[in-house]
This record gives sequence, C-alpha cells and structure tokens, in this order.
Amino acid sequence: MDVAIRNTKNGRNKENHGEKTVITRRLLLAATAATVASPAVLRAAPTKLKLSHYLPPQHQSHLEFQRWADELRQKTGGQLDIEVYPAGQMGPPPRQFDLARTGVADLSFVYTALSPGRFPLTDLLGAPFLFTDSNRRPITTAQASLITTNLRDRVAHEYAGTEVLYFVVSTALGLFMRDKFVKSPDDLKGLRIRPTSATAASHLQAWGASPTTIGPTELADALSKGVVDGAIFNFEGGKVFQLQQAVKRVSLIADSVGIFCLVMNSQAMKSLPKEMQQAIAETTGPAAGQRVGGLYDSSEAAGRKVFEQSGVEISQIDGDAAMAFEQKTKTITDQQIAALEAKGIKATQLLDEIRGQVAKA
Repeated sequence: MDVAIRNTKNGRNKENHGEKTVITRRLLLAATAATVASPAVLRAAPTKLKLSHYLPPQHQSHLEFQRWADELRQKTGGQLDIEVYPAGQMGPPPRQFDLARTGVADLSFVYTALSPGRFPLTDLLGAPFLFTDSNRRPITTAQASLITTNLRDRVAHEYAGTEVLYFVVSTALGLFMRDKFVKSPDDLKGLRIRPTSATAASHLQAWGASPTTIGPTELADALSKGVVDGAIFNFEGGKVFQLQQAVKRVSLIADSVGIFCLVMNSQAMKSLPKEMQQAIAETTGPAAGQRVGGLYDSSEAAGRKVFEQSGVEISQIDGDAAMAFEQKTKTITDQQIAALEAKGIKATQLLDEIRGQVAKA
C-alpha cells in the first residue's frame, strides 16, 4: 500500500511538472506575442533636447518653439522631444550662445547684440540702411530673415561649436522720444538716448547724441522722469514694456537691425540618427527664418496699433532725410569693414551679396 501511495504521488508529481512546463511555455509565448504586438516596448526612449531662450512665455518666439517641438514629435513618431525653457531659466540673455556652444543646452535663441565684439561680421549686418529699398524704407523682417539665413554659411565661423538653424533679422526700429520729433541728426545733439547695440550706440554718437544704457524694464519710468530723452526701440517691445505711456513721438528709421538666431550644439546634432537630423533640417533653414520673421512683422503691426491708439505721433525718416543720417555713420562702417578685411574676412563681398538680394526683395 505504501508503494502504491508512493507510485500515485510520483505520478502526480510528474503530471504537475508537465502542467507547469505547458503553463510556462504558454506564458513565454504570450509574453513574446505581446512584445511583438506592442511598438512601445520595442521603441527606445525618446531623445530629449533642451532649448533655452530668454524671452517671456507669451512672446511669439516661445510659442513658435513650442509649435516646432510639436511638429518634430509628429515627424519622428514621438522619438524626438524638445523641451523649451523660456525666460532665462537656463541662463541670462548674454549667456544663451555659450549655453548651446558648451552643451549645457542643446539649442538656444541668441540676440547677438548682447555679446559686443563676439560676432563682428554679423554685427556688420547692422550697417546703416542695409536692409532698405531705394527710398531708405525697410524691407520686412520676413524678407531680411530669409536673405540672411540663405547666407548663413558666410558667418558660420563666428558660431563655432554650433549650427545656425536660421536667423531672424528685425528691421523695425525707431527713435522713441519723450517729447521731441527727430527729423535730422541735429535734433539729437546733446540728448540721452538708449541704444539697442554697440553698433547703434556708435551711430548715436556720430549723430551727436549721448548713448545711455538702461534696462528695458526701467525704460518707461526713466523716460517719464526725463532720465533719458529717448530710446532706439520697436513697437512690439514698446508694447511689452508699456512705452506708449511715456513716449509722445516716434521717428521710424531703418538705420540698423536687430539680429537673432536659433543655434544648435554641433555635437548634439551629429549624435542624432539621420532621420532626426533630416527632420530638423526640413523644419528650419531659410523658409523657417522667413516664417518666423513674418511672426515678428505681425507682432510689430499689433504693437504699432497700441501706440496709435494712445495718441503717439509717428513719422518715417526716409529719402534725403535718411541720407543725412547715413552720411554721418559712413566712417564707422568703413572702419568695421577695414578691420574685418585685414583679418581676411570678405566683409565687402557679404554686404554686396546682401544688397543684391535686398534689391530683388
């Protein structure tokens, strides 16, 4: 009987072992089938890139970067994810280029004027009335951005360690004055004016004004109290900083431009799979510069309406009146060109190329 019991137990053990084997095989087959059926299991984790900029979240550039990030997610099936960090979260405005160059950020949006002397050939694009028609009126920011992005290889050496994805060249600038209409350089003599860049400051000096540095958040108050007499600004920025409350007159003048660019760390770009590199290339470049420039044009038009509705008088300095300003800054431009040519940089050639493209715009 004991033997029978043992035999029965052995039989059951063998039967249980067989059942376990079948169950294990079924589970393995089910797990394998689930793996094959689920793309999420097979796909690697998304590649994440950090894009840094210094503008507020409501700015059109921030909204554009978010739109672009969504576009890239769709083009790559969710495999490329760009996280946008606005308002200088990753670093102050003057550090934006170095954030991308050193790889702290993968991409950054740079305002070149915040790094005086670092991009001398790029700075030359602020030459007086370069982006204007024959009457010295500015072409659109969309047009200027397209032209400059098409020629980005000419200035690429100034952005070593990064790839320039596109330029935005804002052609909308003017003399935003506390109470005086500016019609000639003589009208600026002895006045304290806030510049936008080192180039603009040198032009103000040539016109007899005194460049005065003041942060944009303090400018409306400084104008109201007479600490400064005016500022080189644009309507879009003026609306943000409520300059319409302190400015009575604006004289638009296409003497210079504001130059911005979206750059990407070169190593970060090279490390991406080819299809991701292609997705970035297809959504940036000249067409993107033109489109983003168009956003700036629209924002500028909206900002101008705010000033008009506030009763601010607006005039345009063009034609012969503009020539009077240009003649006084010619020496400054000639010195910039000579310094670059002495280093073997073809500055004159770049200016000629831009003028040729502007004439066709």
